[in-house]
Amino acid sequence: MFTLTKAASAGRRPDWLEGASTLAVLGLTYGLLFWYLKPSLLLKPTITAGGDTIAHYVAARYLRDYLLPHGKLVGWMPGNFAGYPLFLFYFPLAFLVIAGFSLLVSFPVAFKLGTVAGTFGLPIASLVALRWIGCPFPIPALGAVLTLPFLLNAGNSMWGGNIPSTLAGEFSHSLSLALLVLFMGALYRGVHERRHAGWCAVLFSLTGLAHGYGMVIAAGLGLYFLAVTSEFRTTLLYLARVYVVGGLLLGFWLVPLLTYLHYTTGFPITWEFTSPLEIIPIVLWPILAIAAVTVGVALWQKHADREWLRVVHYLTYPVVLSVTLYFVSPRLNLVDVRFLAFAQFFLTLLAAAGIGRLLTRVPQSVHRVAPILVGVLVIAWVMPQVSFIPNWIRWNYEGMEQTPWWRYYLAVNSIAVPGGPHNPRVVYQHSVLHDKVGTIRAFEALPLFSGRSTLEGAYMQSSPTSPFVFYIQSELTETPSCPFLPYKCTTFDPERALTHLELFNVKEVIAVTDKVKAALASNPGYREEGEIGPYKVFQVRQGNGQYVVPLRYQPALVTDGDWKRLAYDWFQKPEWLEVPLLFPRPGEPVPPGAVSFRDLQQQPVKQPFSPECRVNDALENEEIRFDTDCPGRPHLIKVSYHPKWRVEGADRIYLVSPSFMLVYPTARHVRLVFGNRWPDYVGWAATAIGIVWLLAEATTSRIRRRHPGLPPMNPLNHVQ
Repeated sequence: MFTLTKAASAGRRPDWLEGASTLAVLGLTYGLLFWYLKPSLLLKPTITAGGDTIAHYVAARYLRDYLLPHGKLVGWMPGNFAGYPLFLFYFPLAFLVIAGFSLLVSFPVAFKLGTVAGTFGLPIASLVALRWIGCPFPIPALGAVLTLPFLLNAGNSMWGGNIPSTLAGEFSHSLSLALLVLFMGALYRGVHERRHAGWCAVLFSLTGLAHGYGMVIAAGLGLYFLAVTSEFRTTLLYLARVYVVGGLLLGFWLVPLLTYLHYTTGFPITWEFTSPLEIIPIVLWPILAIAAVTVGVALWQKHADREWLRVVHYLTYPVVLSVTLYFVSPRLNLVDVRFLAFAQFFLTLLAAAGIGRLLTRVPQSVHRVAPILVGVLVIAWVMPQVSFIPNWIRWNYEGMEQTPWWRYYLAVNSIAVPGGPHNPRVVYQHSVLHDKVGTIRAFEALPLFSGRSTLEGAYMQSSPTSPFVFYIQSELTETPSCPFLPYKCTTFDPERALTHLELFNVKEVIAVTDKVKAALASNPGYREEGEIGPYKVFQVRQGNGQYVVPLRYQPALVTDGDWKRLAYDWFQKPEWLEVPLLFPRPGEPVPPGAVSFRDLQQQPVKQPFSPECRVNDALENEEIRFDTDCPGRPHLIKVSYHPKWRVEGADRIYLVSPSFMLVYPTARHVRLVFGNRWPDYVGWAATAIGIVWLLAEATTSRIRRRHPGLPPMNPLNHVQ
């Protein structure tokens, strides 16, 4: 009979045979992971290729080389999307881990180790969590080895959690999953024993700092305990301690994120399945079958061991929660299939519980070695189905330096378009041919390898400028990606692109296919600068190469409507671009002379300025300076708008189309600086309160340990 005694639920000490069996299972699990994720590849100091990883590599380098030395975790990144706030709308924990590893090993190796931290952490996290839940041997060991079918699932490379998703760049999701599993176990033990609220709060905050999808699941776990206990008030108070303190610890990052969410671009995706095998691939069929039988037995044996039922119900709950979130996520502007990855994984823990219950019926001598036999069977089942994964691992971790076009790529960066953030931007043709450098997104790393800024990037949701960037992309390639469904792109048209390139201060275009090369060469708006291997670089003749320009006409004032939609519609009319739409924020004064914008059916009124102005500008990572001889005249700054920019030499910064900044100088010298505002100070204050609260929790815990006669309250003593 499967029984969780009081000693077991507290985590009884296994005998040496059980311990040896558990170690053997861990050896099998990590042996297979190291068989595929070879140390010789992970410790090779090459730049990781594949998927989005190069964009994350750039972000990780920027964090280590610029942000952290300046005492920042969040900062302005000028290199993509006309600038965006890096790590304000993306999850920084994995990148901090990488920065930490880089203190011990070379940065390329540190990055590789950071990308696999969640993958290698998941088996041990599953073992520990199942022990914290109170599952006796061999369930924790089985939970560790049954992560292999999930990790080596070749059924998807975008949902998150498994190795293909990690190779594609979703390593933050993988890390968050491992932390979520630990939080799941800690929360069960904490609620059961009425202890460790502070530890649970820390795990919750780390899960959220690793990835938002994991934080959503972690937040939903607390509802389970409110549903199953009759001690509702005490359970609610305990959960409040966990989630309030965890939320406060996240305050330094979470408060600014929520405050500035309006200045992002939503990216809801409803995944289109082509086969049921995408949802449950063959490698997970045994997991699904065993999990289903486990739940069925628990429902049928309603009067079985209550502790057993608790475990099954608790492990079933995140599966149900994940599937529920899958259906509601499009309304939350989230990618729905990311939640199915959690459902797939938590089925493995259910299966471990089911197999463990079955093994209680075998003789004790077999029971102790059974996990090893199960581990061997799992590996024998998984290895024939890994498909493309070993080749992708080798492609990623052998590095970009081993790819056929690497030497041409380096030459383009170092010879054709070298510079810094003060130089005009560079765009490149979107093409699968860039995969010959290691990834189709290779040129998103221009800010790292050449120093120059480009337009495209991986953190598309972090900037309101993203839709305009991909519209320009569609004008310069036959195969646009156009990821934002609400914002339709256009067709290949280099002539029409010229006005947009001038607006974004782009002076070079990198072409790779014959069609685009020929089209640019035959257009007088472009001048060929040189050819390096498969690449040709063209100069954009239009534009003066400056980021700050005085407006030729008064801006058109917009006082209502969806500014993002209006700006995008305005952007598609090149003849309108000389008159930007001005979107004052609530409470901002209307600038003098602005002409009211009627609607999209009428071209904005052109009210010209005179005389001509001279402007000298200079850009650094988080600072824009310019001198002008026309104070009082509106100056367009071709950098993405964000409320964290502050200005000296002007009263305020206005938001104008497409998503840029506009100032009315009150002096000849103007300076803009990206820095902290009130949400940042509120967030840090919240984190400080959380730390103080956490210290108070730790002090209280020490007092209880010194006085063991004080009985802990247990809200699960009266489970309905």
